[in-house]
Amino acid sequence: MLMMKFVLDQKYCWAEQLGPSDQPVPLVILLSGDDSMQQLSEIREMLLLRIAAGDCRPFLITGFGPIDWDRDFTPWYLEGTGGRIFAGKADEMLDFMKNALLPMLQSTFSLSGEVYPVGYSLGGLTALYGHCRSGFTGCGSCSGSLWFPGWLEFLQKHLPPGKVYLSLGGKEEKTKDPLMCEVGKATQKSKELLAKSAKVIYVKEPGGHFREIPQRIGRAILWLLEPIQR
Repeated sequence: MLMMKFVLDQKYCWAEQLGPSDQPVPLVILLSGDDSMQQLSEIREMLLLRIAAGDCRPFLITGFGPIDWDRDFTPWYLEGTGGRIFAGKADEMLDFMKNALLPMLQSTFSLSGEVYPVGYSLGGLTALYGHCRSGFTGCGSCSGSLWFPGWLEFLQKHLPPGKVYLSLGGKEEKTKDPLMCEVGKATQKSKELLAKSAKVIYVKEPGGHFREIPQRIGRAILWLLEPIQR
C-alpha cells in the first residue's frame, strides 16, 4: 500500500490504507508518539494477514508528530512526581484531529465515517478522553495512563457510546511511583463504568509497560474492526 505524507498545521502527517476495498473504509488515528511510523511496519505485517483472512476490515491508518507526550497527551494540568509537569493540552490536539486532519483525509480518501483513535500509554488516555469528549465511533486505550488524577471522576460524567478496547500489562501496576501504581485499579474501574454505556473489553497483557507495543496496538485495532455481522 502506498503511504501519503504531508504537512498540516506545522505537523508532519502520514496516512496509509491497509487492505484493498471497493467500499469506504474506517479510519484509525494512531496516538503513540513520534515512533508511530516505526510501529506501523509491525502493525501492518500483523493486520494485513488478518485482513486477508477476513478477521479484520480494511482501514485507513494515520498519525502525526512531533508529539510532546506530557503536553499533547494529557487532558488537564498536573504536577506529577519528581517535578514532572503535565501541561494538559490534549484538547488542542483533538481540535487538530477533528478540524484539520479529519477533513483533509475525508477529501482525499474514501472513508466510511467510522473513526477510532487508538493510543498507547498517555496516548491511550487521550484516545479514551477524546472519545468521551468528541464522540468518535470507538477507541483503543492500550496500556492507557488511566492512573491520571481526576480521570475516573471525569469518566463518570462523560460516559461514551460505541466500542472501547482497554488493555494493560500484568506487571504495570508493580511500580514505586505513587500515581502509576494505581493503574490496575483505575483501568478495572474504567471498564466497569464504560460497560454502562459502551461495548467494552479489558485485555490483560503479559509483561510490563514497554512490551510488544505494536502488537498490543494491533490487537486493539483487530477487535475494533472485526467484521460486521449482517
